[in-house]
Amino acid sequence: MQIAVIGSGMVGSLIATELAKDYQITVFDNSKDNLKEVENRNPNTRIKILDVNNSLFETEIKNYQLAINCLPGFMGFSILKKLIKLGISCTDISFMPEDCLDLSSLALEHNCTIIPDAGVAPGLSNLIIGHIVANNDIKEIRTMVGGLPKDKKPPWNYKAPFSPIDVIEEYTRPARIKINGQIKVKEALSDIINFEVEDIGALEAFLTDGLRTLLKSDEKISEIPNLLEYTIRYPGHAQLVKELIAKDSFSNEIVNFNGTVMTKKEKTCLELFEEWKLLEDDEEFTFMIITAVKKDDSEINYTVYDERTDGWSSMARTTGLTACAFAKLIIENRITETGILCPEILGQNKQNYDFVMDYLKDKNIRINHE
Repeated sequence: MQIAVIGSGMVGSLIATELAKDYQITVFDNSKDNLKEVENRNPNTRIKILDVNNSLFETEIKNYQLAINCLPGFMGFSILKKLIKLGISCTDISFMPEDCLDLSSLALEHNCTIIPDAGVAPGLSNLIIGHIVANNDIKEIRTMVGGLPKDKKPPWNYKAPFSPIDVIEEYTRPARIKINGQIKVKEALSDIINFEVEDIGALEAFLTDGLRTLLKSDEKISEIPNLLEYTIRYPGHAQLVKELIAKDSFSNEIVNFNGTVMTKKEKTCLELFEEWKLLEDDEEFTFMIITAVKKDDSEINYTVYDERTDGWSSMARTTGLTACAFAKLIIENRITETGILCPEILGQNKQNYDFVMDYLKDKNIRINHE
């Protein structure tokens, strides 16, 4: 099988490096530096310096049977649509703002297997939720997840483990949740919960738009009255972001910044990138809590924890390795269905669930279940 990794940023480079241990991989990117780093990690990896918006991209990619889409969210939908039209199956971590389920008919028509939102959350969280609902009667599920530095540096106390523009997307995209059987739209950063975790300390969590396909992909999950997703940060982070929003710092108004014309949002992202830049020696961790309340009021709890390992950030590991596990389900013909196969659907199959969970545990990602 010819496999392409599209995008060689922090997560894409990990995926390429990991899959190249067992398969022949070609990595597409317009960044020569990123591609060189991938090649240095594994000389057997093929690299292609090419912008996905270039007309040559479709000519180059059409001979591949599987792609892992690691592009930023604003590019994700259009590239996924191109891949489907070319008959290429895809594992997607782009976190696109559009509804990937709109491509369901197209994927079936072109005989493609598409696993969207295949990262840590959404992704691993959806897989676990699918497994939970397949075996229990549930009335509420709450997911809380975040990546954080161990060394807090005021005022943000945060380092971005992936593109700042995708982090900003989390903070500004309205959050869809489900309360008492009704889907509601609330502002991101709202409904702040303050709590403490042993060995980590004080944290805050606020609503973000991470439920996505969980709201409508599966009938059994759709019957759950209450579904919520929160992003975890250190206390005070949400308020600082709200202040930027109040100043209109994320608008598309055109400004001149250091002699370059750009939007206010782009300017703010450049400034935040400097403050949030995650350095190679920064100690950090990714932490996720999934709490499911059964109809008898008993609880099912999962926690996921990971730290920087072998030079890879925890967010790159938890996102990228989950995507690798989903990709292997396709590569090894463990799933043969076509169409859009959301992780929560895959999680309802015990063999799929066990395969992904065992793969991540073998990579020393700590997953505990009570």
